[in-house]
Amino acid sequence: MNAAEARKKRGGNTLIERTRRNPARASRIDRLVAEASIELIMRQIMELENVTAAELARRVKAKPPQISRDLRGGLSKACVSRLADLAHALGYDFVPMFIPHGDLEKRQTLLEIYKDTFVNPVNPGRSKQETAHTSHSLTKKPA
Repeated sequence: MNAAEARKKRGGNTLIERTRRNPARASRIDRLVAEASIELIMRQIMELENVTAAELARRVKAKPPQISRDLRGGLSKACVSRLADLAHALGYDFVPMFIPHGDLEKRQTLLEIYKDTFVNPVNPGRSKQETAHTSHSLTKKPA
């Protein structure tokens, strides 16, 4: 029996479809996916650095429509070198990483270091309150 036959035997549902039937789980999945969106993070960095899409396009020698496509879903399919180029143009380094999932304490420590280093950078041009407010949107938990 292949996967399609097994799915048909269960009533045609995939694990994702069955998981999304629970509204609370579906909402949590959507929230986590949105928080992890590279496009959202890039737009927030651009806002933090006061860089427009047109300015970013000029910096990476691209046309503004390309940056617009990147920020509207294209970055999730971009290669690492594209992400590194865009990050560099904004004064950041793109650091892909693997996070261990076995040791929760180490995982939490690594995530906190990441947030403190990359998500909540100290920006001399902004007050701590402004920086905290902007970076809070990156790490905000739902009520």
